Parts: sequence; structure tokens; C-alpha cells
Amino acid sequence: MQTRTPAETEEAQQTDSELGRHLLTARGFHWIYGTSGDPYALTLRSESDDPALLARRIRESEAPLWQSAAGAWVTGRHALAAEILADSRLGLRHADLPGPQRHVFSDAWSNPLLCHIVPLDRAFLHASNADHARWERSAAPVLGATAAEGHRKPADRLHLEAADGLGDAFDLMADYSRPVAVAAAAALLGVPTAQQARFSAACLSLGVALDAALCPQTLAVTRRLTAAIEDVRALVGDLVAARRAEPGDDLLSTVLRADASAESAARDALAVGVLTAAVGVEFTAGLVNNALESLLADPVQWARLGESPELAAGAVEETLRHAPPVRLESRIAAEDLTLGGQAVPAGAQVVVHVGAANRDPAAFLAPDRFDLTRPTGQGQLSLSGRHTALFGAFARLQAEAAVRALRERHPRLTPAGGVQRRMRSPVLGGVLRFPLTTSA
Repeated sequence: MQTRTPAETEEAQQTDSELGRHLLTARGFHWIYGTSGDPYALTLRSESDDPALLARRIRESEAPLWQSAAGAWVTGRHALAAEILADSRLGLRHADLPGPQRHVFSDAWSNPLLCHIVPLDRAFLHASNADHARWERSAAPVLGATAAEGHRKPADRLHLEAADGLGDAFDLMADYSRPVAVAAAAALLGVPTAQQARFSAACLSLGVALDAALCPQTLAVTRRLTAAIEDVRALVGDLVAARRAEPGDDLLSTVLRADASAESAARDALAVGVLTAAVGVEFTAGLVNNALESLLADPVQWARLGESPELAAGAVEETLRHAPPVRLESRIAAEDLTLGGQAVPAGAQVVVHVGAANRDPAAFLAPDRFDLTRPTGQGQLSLSGRHTALFGAFARLQAEAAVRALRERHPRLTPAGGVQRRMRSPVLGGVLRFPLTTSA
């Protein structure tokens, strides 16, 4: 369906020694830049530093937009962040390169470009703005906000069944959030029962994709990611071929019907399907985890949800603001720009710290407080990214169903230990374990 770009071919042909050296070199630069106290470089290191403190330092920098030692222009100010995320002159890739991310495997010591750590075009993560806009339009009848209500009953049923199957003690991510997100995504795509275990395994390895774009993962994790991308492309490619022969009412069939050109429609369907696995699943699981973590940290909020289950939508909206499942949005300037009073040259990386902007006191009252009754529509930016916009309504729906189901079925839900998050996860703050008990 799509041939490899030169950068993708180069990655596939690299030996473990060559790829490992590239990853370690990029990791080394993050450490070097972080030694100066640069809050963005420390965020990319994603080790033991407090991410909330780093986000605040990024936002409270003297200039609204400032250049990190890591090379990126960074902001955590809400007004400027909203402007940047809406600017069509900023994209996910270098517009002036004949092939995507050719710089990825350049000599990092003489040319330390850290805007794309590994090429992820095979997962469609660095496509053009025009491509993403088209995919969003073609998928809207299934993934759009107006279509969400039609999926509410199946979502509620899925989450109630999952909640009923939990024991007295369970891990929220491993036993609930990721399995239901995978099941919901598989239903969207029409993945056959015989292929669902394969799909689930691919989604697990793909969960690091957004982090891997900006933060070097270990060699083993990177190889598993690359293999999972190819596996899910093959799986979705087979589904697209089947839907071309026999259309249905699933997401892939909907995208195929959106374009009169069969070949371009098939490419778009492949892209949307792969992105569902690479972004939709982890985004949804992360939103569920973050919502439950925020609610359970405040017994008053948890009790209020029990008294008024309709507040589930407010709890999810507040989670998107207070604890966004995607914290960083990276862009590349397609031309010379002036942003926040700073001259930004073409080809430069511009990063919005969504987590910092969503807690900007200039935009939100008591921004560090989680409040499920906070009025909606105040401008949280968590669904303003190219990927998050595509799956925003889907993730919202699933998270609302999860919050309602867990509160209804397990009103005494209690943390049995702290949340353990993945290292090297500056974008997602990916959860490894979140142990809970249902009968405390």
C-alpha cells in the first residue's frame, strides 16, 4: 500500500549496534542539555524529575516562547499554545525535505537534531497537515463528536461487563483500561475474533510510539515498536482489502467510501486504521487511568460522582485539562515565523507543553485543583493536536463509560499503591501499574 521512504529503509537496515548507538547518542544529548537545568531537556530525559514542577518552570519562563538547549522553541503559556496549535504553517514534518525525517540518522555529534528521534512515517505519525485533515473528515461519521452518541450504548455495555469481571484486587491499566481500549478499537475496525490477540499484542508494543518520536527508547523497545508497526499495517491492510470487497458500517468502510479514488481511499483507510492502534488505544487508556487517578485522589470528588453520575462527562473533561494523556505537541515550522515575539526560522522545532498550558492561571481559576464541576468550554488544549483531535470524541466516550461503570460497580474502589509510570515517557506519562482494590 505504501513503499518505504529512504529514512525508513535506512532504519530497517541498521544493525542493532548502529541503531543502539543512535539512540544512546540522542539520549546522551538530552542528559547533557539537562545538566544546565533546562526544564524541557529534563522533561525529555523523563527520569526522576517532578513533571509537574518542570511544566510549571516551562510555563513561567521569562519569555512566552523560549529556545531550549535541546534546540526546540518551547511554550507553556495557554494563549500562545492555542495560537501555535491552530497555525497551519506548523506541521509534524519538515516540509522542505524530499523524504520525511532524512536527518534522523545523520551524524548527531556534528548535527544534533532531536526533533524526530526515529522515523515513524510507517505509523503515519508524521504525515502532513493536509493528510491529517482529510483523515479527520473521512472518519468523522464514525469518530466525530456528533457520531459519539450512537456509540454510547455499546460503550456502556463494554465497560459494565469489564467492571463486573474485576476481582477484589486488580491493576487498572493491565486488567481494565488497556483491554477495554483495545476491545473498543477492534470493534471500530471490525477486527475478526481470530485476529484480536494479534491486534492486542501489536497495540501493546505501539503504546510507546508518541514517546519514541521525541525520547529515545531502549533498543529492544524500539525494535518491538518497529515490528508492531509492520504487523499492524499488514493486519489493517488485510481488513481494508476485505472491506473493499465487502463494505460494512465500520470505520474502515466509512473511510473507503469518503474518496471516489479507490487507491487513495485505501491508503487513507490504512492510515486511519494504523493510527487507531498506535494512538487511539493508548490515548484512551491513558485518559481512563488519569481520570481514575484524579478522582480517587480526592474522596469528595469520588463521592460527588456517586451522587450525580451525570458528572462523569465533567470528570473526563477536567481530566483532559488537569492531567492530559498527551502532554507535549511537537511541530516544525514550514517557513520563517514570528511567534510570541520571537523569530522562528523555517525548519525549527516548536513544542507546546499542553500540560503546562492547561494549568495556566491566566486561563483557568485555581488551575492546579481537579474539579469535576468546573464549567466546560474554558479552552483546554488536550484535543488540539493532529492525533488527539482524530480520536478525541472516541476517547472521551470510552472514558466517560469507564468512570460511570467503575463508580457504579465498585463504589469502594481504592488505590492499593502508587501509580507507576514508564520511564522515557515525556509525552504520555505512560502508566505501567495502578493497583486498586474494590473492597477496602
